[in-house]
Amino acid sequence: MAIRLVALDMDGTILLDDHLTVTPAVRQAICAAAKKGVQVVPATGRVFSMLPDVFQRMEDVRYVINSNGASVRDMREDKVIYHKCISAETAGKILDMLEPYGLLIQFYCEGNIYTEKRLMKHVDELPFSKEFIAEIRKTQQEVDSLRTFLQEHPEGIEKCNLAHVPSPLREELWKMFDAIPELAVVSSAGSNLELNQRDASKGDALRHLCEQLHIASEEVMAVGDSGNDIEMLRFAGCSVAMGNSTPDAMEAAKYRTASNQEDGVALAIQKYILEG
Repeated sequence: MAIRLVALDMDGTILLDDHLTVTPAVRQAICAAAKKGVQVVPATGRVFSMLPDVFQRMEDVRYVINSNGASVRDMREDKVIYHKCISAETAGKILDMLEPYGLLIQFYCEGNIYTEKRLMKHVDELPFSKEFIAEIRKTQQEVDSLRTFLQEHPEGIEKCNLAHVPSPLREELWKMFDAIPELAVVSSAGSNLELNQRDASKGDALRHLCEQLHIASEEVMAVGDSGNDIEMLRFAGCSVAMGNSTPDAMEAAKYRTASNQEDGVALAIQKYILEG
């Protein structure tokens, strides 16, 4: 069946290793797919406010999956059309469990990132370029207390992100949170821990969006590289792992393409959409 929708992960897939830029070949391929009538859907662990310019400036890109599938936004209507949030009560338990560790805790909520002012110093310790750290700082909303924030947002949060957690603490926390029935633990980068509502995933969000658009899974192509892409890759009839993918993402995909540094997305779009 012809591809009618392509879901594209961001970091490690569309974006180069600087987490900021897209090659001309990838940009051109995305535009060509959209002009062919294919729904191009960014599917990212990022919050909406960190969606790269390449998508914000494309009029043909209407829907975006954010926060590992906790939110699907219609950019044309500027509204969330599907969401699965961590409850405020569970988010409070997360804060209780993390209290002894002094980590950078980021709450994703309503398209923005929130963190406590006292923790902002840890942003500069992240293993990214100065340019990307500046971009992160630009999108952070500083609050005095995340506990007070939860009282003001009883609807809960899209995601809790723990950035750059060193081993073996990362493994310890992963097991601790994975044992909580309400939570799912994934990672989009080697040192991240990302907490979502147990049933939230890019695959779940993609399925609901496809149901709304009357698109079958066989008409979907998904491209990704990390653990938070696995459910999306399993859902899509045409699933493609990047050359730089983690082993579990490789295993979940039917096909492989080149790395993000080698125009892998452009090659996949050319092969399975433009020539398909």
